[in-house]
Amino acid sequence: MADKNERYLKALEKMKSKKQVKVDKTDYQDIADCIRSDQVPAPAIVEYFSDKIFYKWYSNKYFV
Repeated sequence: MADKNERYLKALEKMKSKKQVKVDKTDYQDIADCIRSDQVPAPAIVEYFSDKIFYKWYSNKYFV
């Protein structure tokens, strides 16, 4: 199941966001928890991942 979620999130990473979102560092863990528990719709994940710093933090924490 985790492998499927990882592939799903990596595919979302490649999608283009219509707007740039800057995620506050204090919200990183809360947003990650919501993403991992399927509370965030796919378009919103794409917007969150448009913040390159957040995406790097997330991928280092959960894709490794």
